Amino acid sequence: MSISEIRDQVSNMNGTITVVVNDGTRPSPWKYLSAFQPVLAGRARFLFATGTHRPVTPAECRSILGDVFVGDVVTRSNMCDDGTHIQIGTTSRGTEVEMHPWLLEGSVFAVNSVEPHYFAGFTGGRKSFLPGSASRKTIEQNHFLACLPKAQPGKLYGNPVHEDMMEGVALLARQTEIVMVNGVPGSDAVFCGAFDSSFYKAVEVAAVKCGVSVKKRYAALEVRPGRTLEISLYQAMKAVFLWERAVEDGGDLVLSAACIEGLGARQMERLLYASSASIAVPRSSEEYLLGDHAAIRLQKIRSRINLSFRTGIDMRRFGFSAPPYRCETIIENAGFSFPVVKTENE
Repeated sequence: MSISEIRDQVSNMNGTITVVVNDGTRPSPWKYLSAFQPVLAGRARFLFATGTHRPVTPAECRSILGDVFVGDVVTRSNMCDDGTHIQIGTTSRGTEVEMHPWLLEGSVFAVNSVEPHYFAGFTGGRKSFLPGSASRKTIEQNHFLACLPKAQPGKLYGNPVHEDMMEGVALLARQTEIVMVNGVPGSDAVFCGAFDSSFYKAVEVAAVKCGVSVKKRYAALEVRPGRTLEISLYQAMKAVFLWERAVEDGGDLVLSAACIEGLGARQMERLLYASSASIAVPRSSEEYLLGDHAAIRLQKIRSRINLSFRTGIDMRRFGFSAPPYRCETIIENAGFSFPVVKTENE
């Protein structure tokens, strides 16, 4: 559907409209929101899809919404532990789906962006809701699936995390009218309509736009995640998880990021220490602790290549060595792209 058709659909929604948007670690949706300002003005409240992340700051709110919506706009970050989330069903993989109450109080208009993700395949679409607008319990049960082998970057078919997310949001769509806009950063492509069809169309473009051909694995590679992901190590590590497979066995991978908020998540210290030794894969979501999937991946990376950091954080306490003086190749905006290694049958 076109933006004009979606604008007409949004204008016909009744009552208050909950607008779901990314938090400050993803590209701002303001350029898409501007097209809908006439039909949202005075009717919209904004829910930031923060998942388990910290709340959006006032400065980030202005950056996310731009100058499109000014004045007394009602905004709220998803607070996954506040006890207000409402259970709407259970997926076939056992995830108990608990969603923010605003999503069940009228129509929903979601604006998102689609980029590669290291275990969900791609961000965007369903991710606005699960994990973005879900409770901690729901997020942990879903993210346990990231410990499974088929939860890989740039892949959706057979990916258990993605498929579980789609089931969870389908449960919500049975109870709530959802209209969605999915854009692809760095392009003019934008897809509107249902949460699933608009997402899959955006993925087709993102897979081409964000996939970087790598003919030969690098002996030494430096990755710079991109401005919004460089706020903390938690966010910046996405570039490591996306690009580690582009480094040859025994090679060097360096993460370069400012990380002004330090580690950025309460589980980061635990998983960094855990990744220095062999880690048992949890057998069920009951055994899983948030971050286990990242610790398992990081342990495998550390056993295969030399990972080091230029972040301003003392990583020696976690067993990492100093980075090499220079790397032969630097990848900018590495958190928003992924390698397509031509030497593999991918």
